[in-house]
Order: sequence, then structure tokens, then C-alpha cells
Amino acid sequence: MDTFIVIVTKYLFILLMLFYTWESFSALIHTKRYQAAGIFQRQNAIIFVTYILGIVTIFMNQKDTTDVNVIILGGLQMCFLIVVLGIFPIIYPNINKGILSNMCMLLTIGFIILARLSFEKSVKQFIIVAVVTMLSLIVPYLMSRFNMWKSLTWIYCFVGLGLLVAVLVVGTLSRGAKLYIKISGFTFQPSEFVKIIFVFFIAGMLSKSAEFGHLVLSAVLAGLYVIVLVISTDLGSALIFFMMYLFMVYVGTKKVRYLFIGMAGISTASVIAYKLFSHVQVRVLVWKNPFAADIINNSGYQVSQSLFALGSGGLMGTGLYQGYPNKIPIVDNDFVFSAIGEEFGAIFGILLILVCLSCFISFLNTAMEQNSMFNRLVCVGLGVGYAIQIILTVGGAINMIPSTGVTLPLISSGGSSILSTLIVFAIIQGLAIVGTANMNSVRRKVPTEGTGNVTTRTTSNVKGLRKTQEIQVGTKRKTKIK
Repeated sequence: MDTFIVIVTKYLFILLMLFYTWESFSALIHTKRYQAAGIFQRQNAIIFVTYILGIVTIFMNQKDTTDVNVIILGGLQMCFLIVVLGIFPIIYPNINKGILSNMCMLLTIGFIILARLSFEKSVKQFIIVAVVTMLSLIVPYLMSRFNMWKSLTWIYCFVGLGLLVAVLVVGTLSRGAKLYIKISGFTFQPSEFVKIIFVFFIAGMLSKSAEFGHLVLSAVLAGLYVIVLVISTDLGSALIFFMMYLFMVYVGTKKVRYLFIGMAGISTASVIAYKLFSHVQVRVLVWKNPFAADIINNSGYQVSQSLFALGSGGLMGTGLYQGYPNKIPIVDNDFVFSAIGEEFGAIFGILLILVCLSCFISFLNTAMEQNSMFNRLVCVGLGVGYAIQIILTVGGAINMIPSTGVTLPLISSGGSSILSTLIVFAIIQGLAIVGTANMNSVRRKVPTEGTGNVTTRTTSNVKGLRKTQEIQVGTKRKTKIK
């Protein structure tokens, strides 16, 4: 009976994810609220059904905890999803509901796969998610109500550099890189938060001036960030920082040549890193042939097991609890996509990537709604950082690129990663509120035909009667039609 349910649910997971992905891209097309309202309702329903199927399957197959614990965790996580999807839009009516739904869908997938891999870690992850999400309620308000953020440029600069230098000096070595600082038994990865600070810093620099001299200064300071990360051998984060800076410069200057210069620079830096760091050479060798006789059971074990898992999952997956994802070292962190690919299937994995892509597109749409160059650059920087992180994680899991030790946002286990990602989504929601206000103000101003004047139109419905007012600014004529 349990096997039958697992087989049925694995097909249902794919169908639900297919419908959800379709609705995600439909929401990007329908910009009018009354058209998108039904889409978000259907998305929310799919999220709840997906979670219920997942937690029921976990309840029937789990072995590392009791049934009561699964019921308690399932109830709390369901309440969390109801609160976020039901309460947040009431508190902030102008938030981007598409981004909110995508965030909850990715969190739901993370809840399910982490509970399957390690129930203890899934509980810790949920506590962090619940607390941070509630605290991040204030972030959209702060971003939409205050304009002081672009005036703190140099504070961002020195605070960010200070945190990275602290990791370099007192950080803990992990898999060849200094990533964490331990404080009273808790591990803290500052680079996850410095990414946000770095984006605000570069946005402040470029929004003030895009002249060549100012651009050189920003490049030197951004280079300091990257150099400190390289010395710490945190090359995955260094690449993310570089790509964020590169695309922010392109948006700030609108000059394509900077993209080509940046790509040439990253290619050169990659060769230098390969020559300087032994662990980079090992990862490149693993990437070239993880199944070599002298590699597969040593440095290539993690990647080879990841590929075996993806291969055994095939298109449709083995079904939840029917695979062996725990054979992959640190599967809940860097290689969680491999676990998803094995038990949910390649089709589900591709749809997951498309949902992440719709998030990235929504970030860019939010950027285009901004009147402030600072806000626009923040959206672009955070969006590019999110996209590059997904590319590095998925690319490392399928051996498209060498492994970089980067987590999958909102899904992988990791306190610092999930915390910083939720803050990023909250910042984007704050800027979405600003963008909606900008769009509404633009819609109220329509040029009058034949003149250079502006016509302001307001429409309201009172007891079923339509009332329209037209006021021609700059002329003596005023017309009122009731």
C-alpha cells in the first residue's frame, strides 16, 4: 500500500508542478490585478495540495522520528504557509503576489525534501524560516517608506569589507575555504549577508554618477571584496559578487562593452585561480572525469554519486523514499538538487528551475518599475545574485561546471543562506510596493491629444454610478462629466 501511494504521488507531484509553472509564467503576462487574482488563488491551492501530499508520504515512510513529530511539524508548516499566503497580502496589498507564491512553493519543496533527508535538520530549518519570515515583515515597510538607503553608501562599503576580513582572520576552514565564523556554538556565514550589503553599496555608487572616474573607483572597491573572498578561497561567492557588479555596471552605464571586458576578466581570473589553488585544480579534475579510477572513490565521490542519483531517477523519479539520496555527501546542502532529481525526476527538476526563472524575471520587472536608479540597481543586483547562485548549484550537481559549494536558495539546508534569501525577497517586495505606486502615478497622467498639456483622470464608482472627471492642466477650460 505504501509503495502504491508513493508511485501515485510521484506523478501527482509532477502534474502539480507543471500546472504551477504554467501559472507562474501566466502571471507574468497578465499585468492587470483582476486577471492575475485567479492565477494566484490557483497557485496557492497547488502549494497546499503539494505540501499535503508530501507530508502524508513522509508520515507513512519516515524512520528517523515518531509519527507524532511528523504530525506536529506538518501542522506548524501548514499554518505557516496559510499565514504567509493569507496575511501578507492583507498587510501589504501592493506586494508582488507572484514572487510571494514562488517563494512559498520553493519553501514547500524544501520542507518536503529536507524532512525526507533529515528530520532533525528540517525542524531547525523551519524554525529559522518561521522566525525570519515574521521578522522580515518590517522590511517591505522600511524599503517603501524611507529613502535614506542610498545615502549610506560608505557605511555599506566598510561594514561589508569588515565582515569579510573578519572571516579571513578568524573564520573556520571548511572544505578548503574559510566560510564560517563560530559564535557561542552557532556557525555564521557572513558572505551570505555581505552580498546584500555589497549590492546596496554598488547601487549607491553608481546611482550618484556613472562617469568613468567614478566607475573606476567603484571597480577598485568592488575588487577589494572579490580579492578578500579569493584569499579566503571562497571562490563561489567571489564569482557571485563579480557577476552582480558586472551587470549592475551594465544597467547603470548602458554600455555593452563593460560586459565583454568583465567576461574577459573573469576568464583570466579563472585561469589564475586554477594555477594558485590546489582545491580548484582538484575540482576541475573531478569535473573533467569524476569516474576516473583514482578519483571516483576520493575527491570525485560526491559528484559521481550525484550523477548516479540523477541517472537512477530518470525523467519521472523513483518516488519519495524510493531512492538513495543520502549516499551523496552533504546532500541536504550543496547537492539537494540531486536528491530532488532522483526522487522527483528530471521533469520536476526542470520545472523547478523554470519557477526560479520566473522569480528572476519578476525581479527584473520590479526593477523596470522603479523611477530611482538606486532602487533599479538594487533589484538587478539581487536578481543576478539569485540567478547565478541557482546556476552554480544546479550546474555543480549535474557536473555542467565544477562544484562551487553554493546552496540552492530557499531549498537547501543552511541557516545563513535561508536567512539572507528571505531578506532578499523581502527587499524586493518593498521595492515592488514602490514600483506599484510609480505605475499608478503614471497611469493617472495621460497626454492630451494635439497639445503638450497633461490630462489627469480619476475614476470612481459610487452606488453603481460612474463618475469621470477630466481636468486639462495649463488651460482655462475645465470640463466635468457626470
